[in-house]
Amino acid sequence: VVFFFFQAEDGIRDVERSRGLGDVDKRQVSTQSTWDLKNTKVLMGVDHRRLHKHTSKAKKTILSKNLYMKLLIRLFKFLVRRAGKPFHKAILRRLLLSKVHRPPMSISRISRLQKGKLDKTIVIVATITDDERLLEVPKMNICALRFTAAAKQRIIKAGGSVMTLDQLIVKNPLGTNTVLLRGPLTREALSHFGKPAGLPGAHTCLLYTSDAADEG
Repeated sequence: VVFFFFQAEDGIRDVERSRGLGDVDKRQVSTQSTWDLKNTKVLMGVDHRRLHKHTSKAKKTILSKNLYMKLLIRLFKFLVRRAGKPFHKAILRRLLLSKVHRPPMSISRISRLQKGKLDKTIVIVATITDDERLLEVPKMNICALRFTAAAKQRIIKAGGSVMTLDQLIVKNPLGTNTVLLRGPLTREALSHFGKPAGLPGAHTCLLYTSDAADEG
């Protein structure tokens, strides 16, 4: 007489789910508590449809074909990566601005703003112009994008110094002992922007021509 013994796999099951390792794995007790299982964070994938909401809106380059400006931007991008000083970041941000947002500054305005800062170098990312109403030009050390011929001559004659931004970086790479200035952004053309004059809530100024002014 031959007897056959079979293990009832279908009837004998443990609470733990099998991972395909046989009955030995089924009867092992898990060391992780139920509280840990509930608080375990599940790693999810990245939702690529929302990436556009986190992109930077800052300008990366300029539309101008000026080779000197492009080289300056490349230089200060390198300095921002390597040094990362607030001075380099401010200069780079102003270099990327449009020409309307880089208004020129006269030597008379600079002379007023440099009071108490005579030992510092004035840095301006714009053009420096002359002002004939200023009779005596004080001694000034100015670094700017460019200078008009008259302004440059008067500054040097007063005992000051003029330099460009690349010359400043060679002399003072970290921008220490400097003062950043910029010209006023308000201009006469802005008073004519907005709703047409005469409408409710309009604060724009009328634009008169020479003929209309004579008739009035």
